[in-house]
Amino acid sequence: MLTNVLTTLGLKPADIVTYEALLQVSPASIRNIANHAGINRGSAYEALKRLVTHGLVSVKQRGQRDYYTAESPEKINDLIRDKRRDLLTASESAKVVIPHLLTKHAPPKGRPAVRYYEDDEGVATVLKDVLQTCRTLKDRRYCVYSSQRIRQYLYRKFPQFTNRRIAEGISVQVIAEGEASDHAALSERKWLSSEKHDVEISSYVLIYGNKVALISIADDLTPYAVVVEDGGAASMHRLTFEQLWERL
Repeated sequence: MLTNVLTTLGLKPADIVTYEALLQVSPASIRNIANHAGINRGSAYEALKRLVTHGLVSVKQRGQRDYYTAESPEKINDLIRDKRRDLLTASESAKVVIPHLLTKHAPPKGRPAVRYYEDDEGVATVLKDVLQTCRTLKDRRYCVYSSQRIRQYLYRKFPQFTNRRIAEGISVQVIAEGEASDHAALSERKWLSSEKHDVEISSYVLIYGNKVALISIADDLTPYAVVVEDGGAASMHRLTFEQLWERL
């Protein structure tokens, strides 16, 4: 539990084991700390410098040696408050910076924007964009074509996506190939036949706002995604989806 908290606050693994060791043996010299933490002295020294900066460790000189003492774990609350304050400051700055950047990097008028993403991190970026875009929509809804094979690759870096979607009141209509046991809230599903095809189907298409995203997997099983931001293309895909939806 402590490891998860400190990792979230940006501490490195060496920092965490060093702090945990100091909670048991402080005050202590670098040599004793390194022995108790199970790391070398160089790593312990660098970890202690970072811990002093974070306010979790204090240092005093005795003779020719420095001795380190772990501060009370209550100091972790101070770190959390500092982190929250920094995030609030960054959020306020982002409100000014992001619109400027969007204007600066917007495609020429009338031309679509096409973005390519790779790996699980890239897929997570697209899923986060779905939530962010749907928050701005009047009906907070998006549509999906889903193949059975691709589903296992979707949420590995963003497992809380469905819970976030539901919490934000975003609904989804899914036309899926091959049945699944997922019956999450604010979700409607209809099914396509899962008959065998000459080429295995492995794609996931999302239609949201003025965007269409295609998520698929390469031959080496690396997931990738392409997002096209174009109102006309999104409207055409949405029209096709709605007509197929009515027929199923």
